[in-house]
Amino acid sequence: MIKELHKAALLTTTVLMGMGVSVSAQAQDVPAADSNDLSGAIVVTGSRIRSANQESISPIVQVDAQEFTSRGVTRAEDLMNELPQVFAAQGSANSNEATGTAQVDLRGLGPTRTLVLVNGRRLSYGSPKSIPSDINQVPTALIESVEVLTGGASAVYGSDAIAGVVNFKLKDDFEGIKIDANIGTYQHNNSDDGLRSLLDENGYEKPDSSVWNGFTQEYSVVVGTNTSDGRGNVTAYGSYRKINAILQADYDYSACALAATGDNGEEFACGGSGYAYPSNFTITDPVGLAGVPTQFTPSNGEFAAGRNQFNYAPYNYYQRPDQRYTLGAMGHYELTPDIVPYFEVGYMDDSSTAQIAPGAIAGGINGSSGGLNCDNALLSAQQQQFLCGAAGLPTGSIYDANGAYIGPEAVADGVLITRRNVEGGNRRDEIHHATFRMVGGVRGNINDAFTYDVSATYSKVNYDSRFYGNSNTDNVANALNAIVDQRPGSDTFGQVVCAINADAISGNDDSRCSPLDLVSGQAFSPEAANYISEIQTITGSTALTDIIASVSGDLGEYGVQLPWASQGVGIAFGVEYRKNTLDYNPDQAYQNSAEPEYPVSGSTTAKEIFGEINIPLVEDMPFFKLLSVEGAYRYSDYDTGFKTHTYKAGLNWAPTSSLRFRGSYQRAVRAPNVIELFASQSIFEAELTELANGSFDPCSGATPFATLEQCERTGVTAAQYGNIVDNPSGQFNALIGGNPDLQPEKADTWALGTVFTPTFLPGFNLSVDYFNITVDDLIGSVNPTLSLNKCLYDADDYSCSLIKRGQGGTLYLTNDGYFERINLNTGSLKTAGIDINANYRVRTDTMGSINFNLVGTYLDKYETKPLPTSSEEDIYECTGLYGGLCGRPRPEWRHKFVTSWNTPWSLDVNLTWRYVSSVKVSQTSSQPALQGSFSELNRELGARNYFDLSMGYDVFDNVRFTFGVNNIFDKNPPLTTTSAIEDGGNGNTYPQFYDATGRYIFSGLSVKF
Repeated sequence: MIKELHKAALLTTTVLMGMGVSVSAQAQDVPAADSNDLSGAIVVTGSRIRSANQESISPIVQVDAQEFTSRGVTRAEDLMNELPQVFAAQGSANSNEATGTAQVDLRGLGPTRTLVLVNGRRLSYGSPKSIPSDINQVPTALIESVEVLTGGASAVYGSDAIAGVVNFKLKDDFEGIKIDANIGTYQHNNSDDGLRSLLDENGYEKPDSSVWNGFTQEYSVVVGTNTSDGRGNVTAYGSYRKINAILQADYDYSACALAATGDNGEEFACGGSGYAYPSNFTITDPVGLAGVPTQFTPSNGEFAAGRNQFNYAPYNYYQRPDQRYTLGAMGHYELTPDIVPYFEVGYMDDSSTAQIAPGAIAGGINGSSGGLNCDNALLSAQQQQFLCGAAGLPTGSIYDANGAYIGPEAVADGVLITRRNVEGGNRRDEIHHATFRMVGGVRGNINDAFTYDVSATYSKVNYDSRFYGNSNTDNVANALNAIVDQRPGSDTFGQVVCAINADAISGNDDSRCSPLDLVSGQAFSPEAANYISEIQTITGSTALTDIIASVSGDLGEYGVQLPWASQGVGIAFGVEYRKNTLDYNPDQAYQNSAEPEYPVSGSTTAKEIFGEINIPLVEDMPFFKLLSVEGAYRYSDYDTGFKTHTYKAGLNWAPTSSLRFRGSYQRAVRAPNVIELFASQSIFEAELTELANGSFDPCSGATPFATLEQCERTGVTAAQYGNIVDNPSGQFNALIGGNPDLQPEKADTWALGTVFTPTFLPGFNLSVDYFNITVDDLIGSVNPTLSLNKCLYDADDYSCSLIKRGQGGTLYLTNDGYFERINLNTGSLKTAGIDINANYRVRTDTMGSINFNLVGTYLDKYETKPLPTSSEEDIYECTGLYGGLCGRPRPEWRHKFVTSWNTPWSLDVNLTWRYVSSVKVSQTSSQPALQGSFSELNRELGARNYFDLSMGYDVFDNVRFTFGVNNIFDKNPPLTTTSAIEDGGNGNTYPQFYDATGRYIFSGLSVKF
């Protein structure tokens, strides 16, 4: 009860502050007229009906161009992620498994369930590697406003609009020349003495006490002109953006991969990865190599029991470097009021590099399965005895009569070697997207009652990737099999060479092969590094063809209106043809690699009809300033065999001009996309949560967290129990892939809200909206944490079947150990909460005006039913939690509160307060599906308050200067050891969600002619 009172108090006080004290982000209840309007009517996001009094039945948050300028935004994703309705998705802070795109995730339902529009028309897939639209494609210099509609909108826009719609509206009536230049940089003071001492204790380099990094620059030109007769306009733009990289090494809280230590994991330690330097040797066959320690490592030419860890953190990017060019134009011309042709054309070229620590070498002379020949010439006598002699294996070689090498007398087949390829350098993925988008259409009046709009959109994204730093498994096996050449007369007689170059078979010779020393503990040769390294490339493309013909009409022109209404019935109807194609082509090196990727190609086509209706029932009567109902329907026929029906119904009731109530129900549908349907199976990463004893795999270590009986359910044998090696980074293998049998998702959205604009308080308005969204037949996969827990503790056969233990019981050292995560229609996902939007403008006689704006979201429910057959105990609620099954943080309350002072002295000042409430690790919950072991230091990610200040000054009528600082007080992000990559985790936190790189200082200059 106390907790609920606390929630209510927080909501109430925040709203009251919003009343007492912006133009930047506001509810769109009386939208601005469409600049391309033909008759004084308007169109709001979420409807195609043109009406003079159209008001949105769904809550819409609008962000205008001024906020992009006042906040120093060069990436649209940064401003979108600040909205409380938006959860961070792929973006600039992702490096490991980065797609190179920037995505929007409304309501935390996943970016595939958010539809992105430009001027009301779809953006294409973001990339053939990742489906959600890439908002890097949107030219920020031309943005007039962004409208964010939350809640299903499939009946109006089609598939994907389950969580809602983000509509970028671009300027299309610009006159003159506008030149903008913006620069910015991050600054941070490293002052955490505890973490700096921890770096000292581990011998790691400490970052400077003050760091400046991530320099950003963007330059843009917009040119526009109206035709001499005033009936048309052409606007063109061009921009260049360059963003420098930020390394995790620059921050004391990310310079080492944090782990937990202490009895209950209450203290930070520096952890790392089991893929280390020097090598780690793991026995995967304790029977065949009896007498050999399960784990050992080399040092100065000798083996000793133990294990190394590698601190991968300082090599990883906190912010990817990025370089983007955009170029485009748009125009329209009114030949007659009945014929107005228009066009849009745009090109984007974006290059970004994702960097992570040096790659891993894993395997042995038998390839990825391991093995080491006991006669290996690089082994010392002590090492031969340690590995082979102790197991009773001979260490001699077999040569033929001519001295040609035949093979070893014995191979230690049950040993797996893992090592960081530090000699090969960091892994780098050079990602390039080139996008071309073209829209052509014609609109106009059919008669006094009806208008039409016919358009065709074609967009194509070309993608290429060059990945550096991985090793060729076959070449590693060849180079590791080093022996002494005994062929008389050979140029290499008596020298250590690759076995393939000293046998009697000439067909397998490789002059590039150089012996690979993974056993001495020292660096291997540059020749060996060059031989095992390979460059992997991917090319591909995705394209969208979207043809829409729609008609909007006011039936009041024909007398079709109710007797109590002053406006007629509004309708809209039309047809749409939409085709998405995708082509994804990894090269042979990728397909043959240790973590292979395979080609994907396919297309989906939808043919649709749609219609809307808006019926004013009563207007301008006592207690009925407005009462109207609306509805929409869309029928979709997919070439993949689906036929879907989406629809909505809503009610608007305004008893007075100051008070309006709105409510709606919407059925939305999302059809599976090409990747979800047809992607081939491949090994990917999955992460487990750190347990109280510091382990991640509960069946690992000398004294496993789980019992033998429990671990046997996951595939562990009695011989393996107590000998399984854990991965200290928490990263394990997952087998992912498409499923052609997927069915569409279905979502039901309920919304109920009120808008209050009191006449006794001019300049004030408040909207409060409740939302409730349920997505059934959710397309996804079974979370490894779920399958592991259900198998261990509930003996669930299905969950156990998804766990595939590899050699020695591993789930990460070899590709035959993994969690199965093939796409399927899982259970359901429900979210519910309250959106609050308050605005107040105070005008003064001498001091200008002050504007206050509050946008906040209270999250009441985020509930997952993992499988259709899940029991009540298997359903879990993630509000206020993070990690484990809950994934990324799900705070109960987030808000953005902006105070803007427009002075009479050509100076504007803006102060922004961003707040994120605390979240607890999911295992602290008492829910049966979530409760479990956790490290104490991960118990809670504390609340965060961020303050941003900016100023704009009109130097001249046509010259404006902007300066500002975001995160003024350089607030550190909350830290955890369990931030999964797939949940946006990076650098011991969630950098797309929290400010992780210090304060951002920016300035800009805008000149208009």
